Amino acid sequence: MKFQTSIQNIWIDPVPHEKLWAWTRMAKGEVSALGLIEDTQTGPVVTDVFLVRQTCTGASTDMDQQDIATLMFDLAAAGQEARLRAWIHSHANMDVFWSKTDDDTIEGMQADPYFVSLVVNKRGDVRGRIDLFRPLRVIIDDVPVKVRMPDLGLEEQCRRQFNAKVDEAPLFPAFGLPINGQQHLMSGFPDNDMFGTRSHRPFAMLDLDEMEEAVRRGEMTVQEYIEATEGDAFIDPFVDVATQEAHDGRHP
Repeated sequence: MKFQTSIQNIWIDPVPHEKLWAWTRMAKGEVSALGLIEDTQTGPVVTDVFLVRQTCTGASTDMDQQDIATLMFDLAAAGQEARLRAWIHSHANMDVFWSKTDDDTIEGMQADPYFVSLVVNKRGDVRGRIDLFRPLRVIIDDVPVKVRMPDLGLEEQCRRQFNAKVDEAPLFPAFGLPINGQQHLMSGFPDNDMFGTRSHRPFAMLDLDEMEEAVRRGEMTVQEYIEATEGDAFIDPFVDVATQEAHDGRHP
């Protein structure tokens, strides 16, 4: 049975992001935090994190169940207890992975509709995971974790500044030129543009090697080649390439 989900990332807001990394740096070993989740179309967002009383070692973190109960009571008073669906912990200097203890901790959460877990370390590595318990038991591992930047409401201010200070010239039309059997798009410039008198020539924007190849394929005449190079070089399409390049001084 194939499982499909619209979740693309696990997001974390800037404030809990800063809290998380501050606690990770401060801890000598592991440390845990619980987080609030906001559901979005592209994935869950960690909107806040809470540090509860806990006993930590270099390889374990044991959160105080009474303190967790107090946190849930406070959240229930604010109507937010259903959003407590994230567990974040540090592995100190170890790699980020899910230990058997981690799996057991997550299994005990049984959150609805899903539970979010992050494991980090002091090097800045992060691993994200989403566990669904109903209607099927599903684990989505290695979910990308990204910071959700707030909308500062600067769009209209930026638009006014842009319109007042930026003059945009019209874009030049593009024309296609076949090179190596493929169609390449280049900007067309008027005769008095930066290319001067050369800008009206259809091969003016090719380098010497590309023009030589065009001559050998019959896509460019020798006369067009001479005009495009202003007589500075000449290619005989019937001469061996290495011989011609040596004659031009481009190869020893």
